[in-house]
Amino acid sequence: MTTSKTTAARKSSAEKPKKAAAPRKAVAPKEKALAKQKTAPRRKAPPPSPVPRLLGVLESQEQLGGASYPPTLERLAELTGETLAVTSKALNTKDAKARVLLSRAAGGKKKPAPGAVLVLLKEDLQAVAQSDRLLEMQLQSARKPDAPAVELAQLPKGLAPALGRAFKAALEQRIAERHLPGTIGVVTGKKPLFFFLADAVLPAAGEPALPAAIAAATDVDPRSTAPAGARPTALDAPAEPASATPSNGAPAPAAPFAARFDAAFTALDRASGGLNYVTLRALRAALPDVPRAVFDAELAVLRRQRRYSLDPSDGRHHQMADAERDAGILEAGNLLVYVARRHDA
Repeated sequence: MTTSKTTAARKSSAEKPKKAAAPRKAVAPKEKALAKQKTAPRRKAPPPSPVPRLLGVLESQEQLGGASYPPTLERLAELTGETLAVTSKALNTKDAKARVLLSRAAGGKKKPAPGAVLVLLKEDLQAVAQSDRLLEMQLQSARKPDAPAVELAQLPKGLAPALGRAFKAALEQRIAERHLPGTIGVVTGKKPLFFFLADAVLPAAGEPALPAAIAAATDVDPRSTAPAGARPTALDAPAEPASATPSNGAPAPAAPFAARFDAAFTALDRASGGLNYVTLRALRAALPDVPRAVFDAELAVLRRQRRYSLDPSDGRHHQMADAERDAGILEAGNLLVYVARRHDA
């Protein structure tokens, strides 16, 4: 009897309907997104790419021409206001490689100095390959104190393949046309040898050993370095021999300013690595007997003849001394402190 009651109680409890679970409150998608934003850390927006600015600076330098283009990697970093590391990284991106070419590979065991790497637009490859500036830079890089003459086959070494091929072809054409910069000579033959004319000049017996570049540039007729079509001036007249003395017993006249300036620039540029950038301070110091007003006036003549150009410095990669600033020339609000030899005359 007891057993049947227990069984009946179990059946009745099993037949009772179970209480339904409370429905879950739906969460709107917008609320989910807000919740994720609160919990997830905020990501900083990536900095803008320096490539567009870099290309803009290159294009502006191309329009300036002369010693301004193509700039070295070091100079490009200075112009863009970026560090060398940032500039090099930007040039290695896909967007930059599509338009820009480095004269030398930035990597490898022997990493070239930033001041020895030219940065150019790809469409200017042929023009740069035929330029005096690239020839002077490659010869300066390849020559050695005990072997100043360099074979033609050695000069393209280190250049980017496409530029190296165009450069070698340009050298062969230069020899055929006898068209070389005023600072460089060549010995023709089966294996042509290129050399700086300054390396082929020795000081006269009994005279102090001056830098070869100064002796060479002083002995060269300055009219030979003037641009084609330029009208000769009194500054371009050949210098009198050092031993010549006027009949009245006065000391012999000094060499013309143009010849002395060319000599000083060549020597200082060679000493600093052949980058075609010399400070006005160094040039003024090399010609201490020339008053500042005369120096500036004569330099203005050389600039009008398109033989030299002046450039400013923004001071980002070189902290200028007071003496360098004092030696500069202020024009249109820019302090010009660097001198470069033009190759587009």
